[in-house]
Amino acid sequence: MIVTNTNHITRRIVVIGAGIAGTATAAYLSEYDGVEVVVLDRGPCGSLLGSTGLAPGFVGLFNEAPVLTKLARTSAHGYTDLCHRGQNGFDQVGGLEIATTPEGQREIERRSELARGQGVPSQLLEARQASSAVPVLVDRSRSLGAVHYPDDGVVHSDVIVEALADRAAAAGARFRFDSAVHAIDVQRGRVRAVRAGTDVYRADDVVIACGIWGPAVAALAGQRLPLTPVAHPYVYGKPHSPVGLSPFVRWPEHHVYARDHGDRLGLGTYDHVPVPITPNALGTKAEQPWPDEVFDPAVAKASMLLPAATHFTPHQRLNGVFAMSPDNLPLVGPMGDVDGLWAAQALWVTHAGGAAHALAQLITHGKTDLSEIDQLSPGRFADQLPDELARRALRLYNDIYATAD
Repeated sequence: MIVTNTNHITRRIVVIGAGIAGTATAAYLSEYDGVEVVVLDRGPCGSLLGSTGLAPGFVGLFNEAPVLTKLARTSAHGYTDLCHRGQNGFDQVGGLEIATTPEGQREIERRSELARGQGVPSQLLEARQASSAVPVLVDRSRSLGAVHYPDDGVVHSDVIVEALADRAAAAGARFRFDSAVHAIDVQRGRVRAVRAGTDVYRADDVVIACGIWGPAVAALAGQRLPLTPVAHPYVYGKPHSPVGLSPFVRWPEHHVYARDHGDRLGLGTYDHVPVPITPNALGTKAEQPWPDEVFDPAVAKASMLLPAATHFTPHQRLNGVFAMSPDNLPLVGPMGDVDGLWAAQALWVTHAGGAAHALAQLITHGKTDLSEIDQLSPGRFADQLPDELARRALRLYNDIYATAD
């Protein structure tokens, strides 16, 4: 059947993907008069089968790429007031970066200075202060110093997405789940409709916000998204008695991060050989079998950064898949040579809200407050070889801060 609504509508927009990027985009787009928004997702309602549902939820505001700092600050501002069923979506608990060597200390000091230059508050701490702030995660005997970013925080992704969906729906957006897109109609260089099952959704604009499945969806419109799906380990300890909120912790020189989730500890690491996932192996969920030979040694090594009293054997192991771009920057904006086709891809929870805000402005007004938006153009890799772009993305996996090759 044809799905459409002609009452006072001047712009029909279909958003493909109901993770945090797609739902945030729908929420911002729905604020504008005359815009009809439909969100399509292949999974069931509330499932969050993509990367959003597996994200550990860190929101670190500072990045050496100013455009990412701006996106993160806008995201955090937008998340602050979001709640669902009485639960906050964003808790401003702060974040710590820990140094364990003199070189690492110089690096976090350099980053702290750069952060202040971008207007992000930061404070240098002694090892004892960092350990006192998060004693279950910071080993004072192995720490030389730390930087505290008080405006950083953690999100509950499910709460954020539900709250954004409620906001979008209240403004008129429609969500259609169990709706796998199988075609994007393009006529004379412009999108015309999206097909999911037997339904046809007429569209003046289509936003691809499908995470790791973005390249396959873009291909339906004859376009290429230079994204490389890669596996990533995150482990949880056994449940413990509920505790209060505390800062999340990162060890930049070791490419390790950790969080007390309030009822269990969580730990992730990038310090292993990258594990790319071929498109035909993605399946319908952003989770893969756990590769023992690669991830177990990396997790064991990472856990040694914790105080001896809180070393843990993983109680739950997640091999989550996320999509990397060749320069670690998102792909946000118009796509290729098809008018009305947009991307909101390669977005962490940290940057998704800010990117959605900028993209909604761009779609509806042709301009945005984000002056660096061209740095995120999906077309910036045009005419470059796919294999080389994938190699560039994988080379960046082991550096959690790098944004250039």
